[in-house]
Order: sequence, then structure tokens, then C-alpha cells
Amino acid sequence: PLLQPPPSAPLLIMTSGAPLLAHRPRRSLLYKALCFLLLFFQGGILDFYLILFTDLYWCSWIATDLVVICGWGVFFLRNARSQRERACGFHLKGSSSGCSLGEFTYAYLAWLIYGIACAPKVVVILETSILEQIALQVPCGVTGFKVTVLLSVPLLFCLISSIVVHVNGPSHHRSHSCFTTTCLDLLDSFTLLEMLLRGEVPSVYLKYTVISAYFVALGAPVVWLYELSAAELRCRWLWARFSTGLLVNAPLLVVRCFQVFVYRMPVSVFMFKNVFLLLCGLLELLEQCAALRGLPKRTGTSNPSQFSHCVSDSDMNPHGYVNTLAVTQS
Repeated sequence: PLLQPPPSAPLLIMTSGAPLLAHRPRRSLLYKALCFLLLFFQGGILDFYLILFTDLYWCSWIATDLVVICGWGVFFLRNARSQRERACGFHLKGSSSGCSLGEFTYAYLAWLIYGIACAPKVVVILETSILEQIALQVPCGVTGFKVTVLLSVPLLFCLISSIVVHVNGPSHHRSHSCFTTTCLDLLDSFTLLEMLLRGEVPSVYLKYTVISAYFVALGAPVVWLYELSAAELRCRWLWARFSTGLLVNAPLLVVRCFQVFVYRMPVSVFMFKNVFLLLCGLLELLEQCAALRGLPKRTGTSNPSQFSHCVSDSDMNPHGYVNTLAVTQS
């Protein structure tokens, strides 16, 4: 017999033996609009700094921003198409534990082109006299520059929130866990970057260590977004994610040790954060790699336990609910 859900139940589509909530287009459109707004605002402010205090040669950065915005538009269109295909049973992707994480397809490319466009602007401003002129001639001065650079954090949050289909699903929790770690790394490295802007980092080697760690933290989402979009979790991707955390927290820990033991500066709470995340990352790497090696290898090119089908308009009852059965085979 056909299943008749109660009138108060939400629209459900059964696939892979688990209910998938219907995507909420208004929520997705809101976060996509915020993505474009933040891209436009951050890129425009940085371009304004470069053009105002140098010459019209830097107008070429405007074209770079337009390429990034168009690239994100193409990404959202491709991602929406991928979601429709996945809803109909095509290109279904899942992790080794059977969780569908395919909504992050192409997300790592979007963040990659953003990082490639944003990082050179910040480096040019930090390594020239532009920053001094910003402090003297621009409203909000260096504070405005700091806020503009930190817009990368809400931009990343809007990106993952705009493409997560199931708010209570495993991909939502996994992506926000990775976002929290990246957010802490960016704030940690930016704290030292602030000291650099105030001239409180005495050594030039420590200065470039801080700048390098910040941009590694900015590029880290490329790794874990790719991992979330992958069809199967592998040890080498776990090693890649651990390496990005190591390249951020280890140099920052060294810088803070120099500050405390050599330059007699106060101990920062971020120093304990560096040690904690390094230990947690190592334990997680060992645990997950051991778990993956303990799983039996897959045979065949397809997984017979995955089953889904499209629902046509004729499958809807007068109340707008789906009457369909999903058959799973183990």
C-alpha cells in the first residue's frame, strides 16, 4: 500500500534509506545574495585602496574581481544542476560511511579562485606604503582595512550555508565543524597580523611567518571543501587536511614562543589553542586512518544499496505530499 504521511509532515523524498528534506530555496538565495554582496564589498574596498594611492594601473584588479564574481555565479549554477541530478538519482555521492555529501561539488573551486584574487591585494597593501596612507587619509583608517580583510570569515560561512541542502544532515555538521576550525585559525593569525601592523613583531622572519600562516589559513577551506565533495574518504585527503592545520598552527606557535621566551611578551591564550588543535588534529588523523583501513574494500563500480528515483507530479496527492516507497537492498 501507498504511504500516506500526516498533514503536518514535511515533504520527504526517500533515498539511500534516509529521509532527505526538501531544499529551502529562499534560505539558499539569501546566502547566495550575501556571498555576492560580500565579494563586491570586499573587492571594491581593496581596489579603492590600491587605485587611490597608486595609479590607474591597478584598475586591472577590477577585472579580476569581475572574474571572481562571474566564477561564483557559474559555480552556483553548476551546483544547483548537480543537486537536481542527485535528487533524481544521478551522480549520487557519499562518503565511506554512507553519508551523502555531494552538495559541495565545485565549492572548493569557488574558494580557490577567491583566494587567488584576494591574497595578492592584501600582500601588496601590507608590503608597500599604501597602509600608511590608508591610516592617514581614509575614514576608519587601518581599522577599516582590518574589517575588510576579515570579511573572508562571513563569506566562507555564507558559502557553505548557501549550498547545504539538509540543515540537520551530516554534511551540515561536518562543514560547520571545519568552518569553526578555519575561523579560529584566521582569527589567531590575524591577531599576530595586527601586532605586525602596529610594528610589534621585531623580526622580519617572524613577520613573513605570520603573513604566510594567514594565507595558508585562508586557503585551508579548499582542502576540506574538496574532501566534502569527494565520493569516498581517503587517507591522503585526511593527511592533506592535517597538513594545512600543521602549516598554520606550528608556525604561529613558534612565533608566540619567540614572543614569550625571547621578547618577554605576555602569554596569549591562542598559544594554548595552537597546541590543542595540533594534538586534536593528530589524534583525529590517526583515528580516522585506522578506521578507514579497517573497512572492507569495495568491489564493483556501483553500490547496490544506493537507490533513489524521481517523483513526478502524478505521484503527488491533493494535499501535495509524496506517496512513494524507496526500496533499499543491503
